[in-house]
Amino acid sequence: MSDATTPAPNPSKRSPASILVAVLGFAATIGVGFYAGQWVRDRFFVPSAKLEVGDRYRAELRGDEPQLGPNDALVTVVEYSDFQCPYCAKVTDPLKDAMGTYEGDVRLIFKHYPLPGHTAAPGAAQAAWAAHQQGKFWEMHDLLFANQKQLDDKSLEGHAQKLGLDVAKFNADRTSDAAKAAVDSDYTSGGKAGATGTPYFLVNGRPYSGSLPAKQWREIFEYEREQARQLESQGTPRAEVYGALMKDAKDQRGPGAGPGKAPSQRDDGPDPSKTYRVPLDARPQWGPDDALVTIVEFSDFQCPFCKRVNGAIEDVKKNYPSDVRIVFRQRPLAMHPQARIGARAMLAAHRQGKAWEMHDRLFQSPSDMSEEAVKNHAQELGLDVAMFELDLAAAETEQMVKDDEAVANRLRSGGTPSFFINGRFLSGAQPYESFKALIEEEKAKAQKLVDEGTPRAQVYEKIMAGAEEKPGK
Repeated sequence: MSDATTPAPNPSKRSPASILVAVLGFAATIGVGFYAGQWVRDRFFVPSAKLEVGDRYRAELRGDEPQLGPNDALVTVVEYSDFQCPYCAKVTDPLKDAMGTYEGDVRLIFKHYPLPGHTAAPGAAQAAWAAHQQGKFWEMHDLLFANQKQLDDKSLEGHAQKLGLDVAKFNADRTSDAAKAAVDSDYTSGGKAGATGTPYFLVNGRPYSGSLPAKQWREIFEYEREQARQLESQGTPRAEVYGALMKDAKDQRGPGAGPGKAPSQRDDGPDPSKTYRVPLDARPQWGPDDALVTIVEFSDFQCPFCKRVNGAIEDVKKNYPSDVRIVFRQRPLAMHPQARIGARAMLAAHRQGKAWEMHDRLFQSPSDMSEEAVKNHAQELGLDVAMFELDLAAAETEQMVKDDEAVANRLRSGGTPSFFINGRFLSGAQPYESFKALIEEEKAKAQKLVDEGTPRAQVYEKIMAGAEEKPGK
């Protein structure tokens, strides 16, 4: 008799169809898990948007701005952005994600708002404008945000080549008066619309700022779309809804000036080849008084680039323990609302000998720099909290911050971080090698002064005696 028992299946002999089903099943499981995870995150961990329900403001539009979405969209988003701003890069994907949910009902109009502290941003904006003349704005937009450290002329030209642009025309357009005028026009428009930092948005004329998550954008779009639909239901043609909403909108929000001059009108910053007079004024210091090289740092505790450069600064401290001193001066930028509290907190801790410990705490948690948070830092650092609170609120402490800002303004050092190494300017979150090269150069000059009879403790004073007061022709 034959054995009637059914043999166990051999995995190695599965049919192609069964393998395909298994693969698709696994992929579906992953997909379901991903979307389930997104739903859980949005439902329980992302707070609801704070909807603006007050006045609407009119964005000055030329009509030739880059746009995503149809002209008859019910919701119009005017974005003021800066290609050197990390928060502007961060908001791009959530915004596009939310727009995808409302395809056909939302349009995005892009306007340039290069901030005074971002020296490469105006050139990047003009490059994007030049790409727009060849129909490739959004492709250039994505490349610029993906390569924020590569905004020099050579890199911009490389981006144009990668996009298949006519490079000769691109270079002529990006350096033209028309490009500068377009960027200046956008910047002026942003100032009137109430922008003081980036990213900044008018959604059907209502102001929002910052890198919002996709969930909050969807809530904003839903609210504004419903209001627009009411107009549509009352007989306003879809293509005229935005104009109807703007009919009673205000022309200006706030002072209308923005944080500085238009890009083409800005004065040149410090010349890295020159030496400028930078006072120390008993600010927080690391390193000996008789160091051959003095680095004065201007920084902002909510600036991501300031946090990023700290690794290079630690390498400087490790490799030049007796030849370098670092003096820290405050430069809280207007776009970072809690940075000023951080600046005062470091100075208040300085009164009790714990400036650098507070410095480290602040950079560890830049997203929470409320007065309550910095008081907690003070307590954890073992400070006299009552005295810390008095110093934090003292007029003298605020005046020290203002004095630091005045020095930075005199030196035309608009952004952060910025450094003056024996009076020589170095801008941005530079790698250690950039600091080392300038330190070695200035150390050799300082040592020559010592060899000629200048006491080490008087080297910086000697260098400052011959330094320039401020940049200028």
